[in-house]
Amino acid sequence: MKATFLIAPLATATATIEVRQHRYSCVKNNCVLQPLTSDNVAGTTSLNVCELTCGQGSLWPQPTSVSIGQDTVAISTWSTNHRLVFEGKPAYDVTPLVSSFKSAFSDALKFKAKEGNGKDIEITANIKSASEVLDLNTDESYDLSVDGIKVTINAATLFGYRHALTTLSQLVEFDEFSNTVRLVSKVTIKDSPAYKNRGITVDTARNFYSVEAVKRIIRTMALNKLNTFHWHISDSNAFPVESKTYPNLTAYGSYSASKVYNQADIRDVVKYAKTYGVRVVPELDAPAHAGSGWEWGPAAGLGELTLCYGANPWFESCVQPPCGQLNPLNDNVYKVLESVHNEWLSLFDSDVFHMGGDEVHVGCWNQSVAVYPFVKDRHDPKSFFHLWGEFQVRSAKVIEKAQKKVMLWSSDLTTPDFYKYLP
Repeated sequence: MKATFLIAPLATATATIEVRQHRYSCVKNNCVLQPLTSDNVAGTTSLNVCELTCGQGSLWPQPTSVSIGQDTVAISTWSTNHRLVFEGKPAYDVTPLVSSFKSAFSDALKFKAKEGNGKDIEITANIKSASEVLDLNTDESYDLSVDGIKVTINAATLFGYRHALTTLSQLVEFDEFSNTVRLVSKVTIKDSPAYKNRGITVDTARNFYSVEAVKRIIRTMALNKLNTFHWHISDSNAFPVESKTYPNLTAYGSYSASKVYNQADIRDVVKYAKTYGVRVVPELDAPAHAGSGWEWGPAAGLGELTLCYGANPWFESCVQPPCGQLNPLNDNVYKVLESVHNEWLSLFDSDVFHMGGDEVHVGCWNQSVAVYPFVKDRHDPKSFFHLWGEFQVRSAKVIEKAQKKVMLWSSDLTTPDFYKYLP
């Protein structure tokens, strides 16, 4: 028996479905979704515009004081007029740093939407100091006022000006109702940081980050007005930094040839960070956390630079594996450190240099014949703490000579009994 199947063409009809746009209103400083039947109801807007004008708006971090109006104005994302005045004198030629600030602001606007059919924003910035120095004492405060498309910025320094531009970019959003980019049309802001040092620590010794990944972190920091990138760049796991004076540090201390920060990379990161208002504070961790990259001393005729390297069981010699603790009684250790410190001082322009200085394990030095015969009492941990303190004092000389502030982790050495060793 044969079965016959009839296949008939299916008629399809396309119907245009109208998707109604959700509308929001500001209720007790919160944007609240309104029923779909609330088309054209007074006080309802798109979510983007509501978040711009509701409460203290979409500003982050919150400014010291802020007043935001309820109205917005359409602006262009393609062109912004900047007028800079330094110490009362118009600046007709701007430095590459200032140009980078302006470009970052322009990019932030274009990120909101590809097109903006409104008027150009007119920015007048009055800046007291044209200095491009970014350190712990840089004044990053600013005042920002918006009146229609006219924006006035008063800042103590270029970096306050940059923060003002970041805040201004947060006062702009795309409005799907009008298909325009909107700027809050009435704003008064006074802002200054609550803390001089605002940053994060990134460990690229235990986990290597590409230069582009480091830059991405810096860009994110700038959006949050963080100003310090603490670069934990060396540890017992790796020494992934090019050293021209002691290349063995790099040869022995890198995960692979592709996972090394050469000196051009570091200069590039430092320069890039400054364009985002971020200073880079390097950390050369010592005397603990110094294993990989330091184990070549005997073969080079320099003696043991690091002790307890790769010790097993590790917990008898270090806080975490792999172990490695510099030899505080080997003069060659200080020669290598002096050279590396000088190299890094030429690469980083920060006013602060982080020397690590934490988690020294007494057990490592106490079981090393290179150390314990020379301490007063190997059964008293304080004998080793004094040795540790003397190491910090001696190794800090190059940094202090360069008039840099020394930073250390808190540790047993930062207790009152050993304050005399602190820089």
